[in-house]
Amino acid sequence: MSDPRFSSVLASRFEGYIALQRAAGADYRNPTKRLAAFDRSLCREDFRGPWLTQDIVERYIRSLSHLACTTRYGIICLLRRFCTYLRQFDSDTYVPDLASQRNTQARPHLHVITEMDVVVLLQAALQLPPPGSLRPMTAYTLFGLLYSCGLRIGEAIGLDLADVHLSEQKLFIHKSKFQKSRWVPMSHSTATALGRYIERRSTLFPATPQDPVFVHLRGGRFFQQNVYNDFRQAMRQCGLRGGKGSPGPRIHDLRHAFASHRLLTWYRQGRDVNALLPALATYMGHACISYTQTYLHATPELMQAANERFHRNFHVNILTQGDSQ
Repeated sequence: MSDPRFSSVLASRFEGYIALQRAAGADYRNPTKRLAAFDRSLCREDFRGPWLTQDIVERYIRSLSHLACTTRYGIICLLRRFCTYLRQFDSDTYVPDLASQRNTQARPHLHVITEMDVVVLLQAALQLPPPGSLRPMTAYTLFGLLYSCGLRIGEAIGLDLADVHLSEQKLFIHKSKFQKSRWVPMSHSTATALGRYIERRSTLFPATPQDPVFVHLRGGRFFQQNVYNDFRQAMRQCGLRGGKGSPGPRIHDLRHAFASHRLLTWYRQGRDVNALLPALATYMGHACISYTQTYLHATPELMQAANERFHRNFHVNILTQGDSQ
């Protein structure tokens, strides 16, 4: 699909900025569409330049009031980056202040999924109908992979058979979010479960290395909506979610659980958590460590482990200081 055309007096600046982002490795299809919308607004305003003023930028921001808070805030962040880019050509360019535009919408309530919840969920997945079909095993293996490897849903259902290296116990994730490809190691138990599923799946639907790992009942690639439906049904079966419209854990909370449980394990092992966070960010495919930090939540178990670590270190420091006096 070709890029939208830019027609305002800033057309060459829009195109130059997008080219710069793509040269840095960004996909930039969605931001390009959003910048094109701003370009059309400038045309409607009969904007002639020579620089973007506070009035015209904030008038466009007010026109976004009908959008969801998160969407609106993302567009404002994009405008800020573009205006910062323009300022190198004209120092009078207005750059919107994010502090006054901060997203005040509450984030979706996080349901902390425990290890026991995961066990119960996987057992419920094996009971999904129809009995004897591939569906229960697909849900069981997919949910387990999302939790044990911290994958995004799109990454898991996007796996082809050629991306699975069972003998080496690792997966290859092609360009995912942030255009990052990476190898994802698996535990022995995860690789074993995935291998059993692939064997069953290949018996029912013979496939080439380029065919998908996870398939629906007709043998085609699993869609995200399939995943959501199976997850909600399994959650209701095991009592972790109520009826329709009842709040409950989201499937993306499995990725949150992976990160939090990994952090808890490191605390209990006495590992240097701060030094290991960059490794966790790389494993999860994040562009920077700050994205990983949003996945780390102060669960009671995590707070207890951190508190015990503090007291141990504090006690050692007190004894050391006492010996040196």
